[in-house]
Amino acid sequence: MNDYDGGTVRRILAVALAVVTLLSVVAVPAAAAGYDEYESPELTTTVQGSNVLVPGETASLELAIQNRGTAVTSGDGRVDRLAKTFESAGVKPGSAMGTTARFESESAPVEIRSGEQSVGTVAPDGTRTASLELEVAEDATPGTYRLPVVLEYQYVRTVSVDDDEHYITRRDVTVRSHVTVRIDPSVRLGVESVAGENLRANEDGRMAVTVRNEGTETASDAELLIEGSDQLTPRTNGLSLGTVDPGETATASFRVGMADIEDTDTYAVPFRLRYEDSNGVVRESQIRTGTVTIEDAPTFDLSATTTDLYVDSTGAVTLSVTNTGDRPVTNARAILDPMEPFSPLSTSASLGTLAPGETATARFKLDVADRAIAQEYPLAFTIAYEDAYRETVESDRLRVPVTVGPEMTVDTSGTPTVAAGSTERIEVTVTNTGPGRMTDAVARINANTPFETDDDTAYIGDLGSGESTTVTFTVSVDGAATAKTYSVDTTVKYDNSFGRTVVSDVEPTAVEVTEKRGGIISSILQFLGL
Repeated sequence: MNDYDGGTVRRILAVALAVVTLLSVVAVPAAAAGYDEYESPELTTTVQGSNVLVPGETASLELAIQNRGTAVTSGDGRVDRLAKTFESAGVKPGSAMGTTARFESESAPVEIRSGEQSVGTVAPDGTRTASLELEVAEDATPGTYRLPVVLEYQYVRTVSVDDDEHYITRRDVTVRSHVTVRIDPSVRLGVESVAGENLRANEDGRMAVTVRNEGTETASDAELLIEGSDQLTPRTNGLSLGTVDPGETATASFRVGMADIEDTDTYAVPFRLRYEDSNGVVRESQIRTGTVTIEDAPTFDLSATTTDLYVDSTGAVTLSVTNTGDRPVTNARAILDPMEPFSPLSTSASLGTLAPGETATARFKLDVADRAIAQEYPLAFTIAYEDAYRETVESDRLRVPVTVGPEMTVDTSGTPTVAAGSTERIEVTVTNTGPGRMTDAVARINANTPFETDDDTAYIGDLGSGESTTVTFTVSVDGAATAKTYSVDTTVKYDNSFGRTVVSDVEPTAVEVTEKRGGIISSILQFLGL
């Protein structure tokens, strides 16, 4: 009987004692017992904590459900038999069992969000709780309202015990109670208009917002906040509006940053008002949204031409950039992203301000690696420009194809002949077999045994692609040299169109050594070059 309170037990025992006394007089069999409860439990409901609500809010109230009833009972037979029956059947005298609570709004300007709730058993003088969630209408009129609470429960009407059997009669009861709430005056935010300026993808712009206090209370020390969204980030926030009376409007201008949107479109922007109410309590309004149009980022068309862009050489790419958008871009620059097989000597070039449809060019120097292959490669560029706050914005990476030509090469030809033990001039024909022009070219031979020379260089000058010229070197051949054809290494050093000095790969030149000539006359003729 742990679930009974002391008063209930005393009442049950008192009734039982009277019944036992009566039974002893009339000789009622000891095995029979009975119990009657003449009044149902009395349930009341109250709000625990504050019952104050404000228009537009969603609130949760904790309700106390108390059993204030007094059990009016009678009984006969043995109390211990009844007590065992109560315990085995889960019966609690004087209690409201299986209690449920259901809430209604009636005429109150609220929407009930809580469904029917199970409260359980409410013992005499006991209390259980239920949660009431509701949403107050934004245009709710301040005042006091009663919210009906419908309670349903069971209580024990009679219990009879006969030998090893017992019978229990329960009654279902439905009662209507209520709780009282008060709706206070409040501030209600309304968004009148949102005007954007320079709101473009990836840029910073301004957004002017006009709001209205649509509530019934003055907002003091009011601040307007942007909550932020996937498309928009506030750079300035919590802007002061001062005091905003009911029905009054105020305007705030925010600096905002735009995300990288794909298309021009209209997007929702959430706002909230933070303020002090008439009691000096800091509150925040419900979120309200406005709409604003955000434009797509500028677009560009790229094309490129190349100059002397060869394997293992320095060349140039001239980039043409056209503004294909519908607005000017200010202080535009083309930025080259380094990527194999290129090593940029310059990575940024100015394009100036580009009006819609306008084209500007930029020139970039690049070294092409010697391991590159003569073929087409993509070059990646981004176009940087300034937004309204002179902050740098970059476009997406744009790719343009360029062609790398084969490496610059030379070819040497001729059949110079030198007698062993003599010093003679030899002629070598040098041909530019590469795709570009050689400037200030100089040929050089590497004289190895059996050759010697004090004259290993010869000036060529300018040599266009496919052009040839003949140069002369003076060489001496060891007298003990074997008569045969030898190879003399020849290289050509030249400047390319960017003034960079380039040395060609080694090209072998064939020189035939003949048998040694004899006599003084031969020596004189050789000296005279005859």
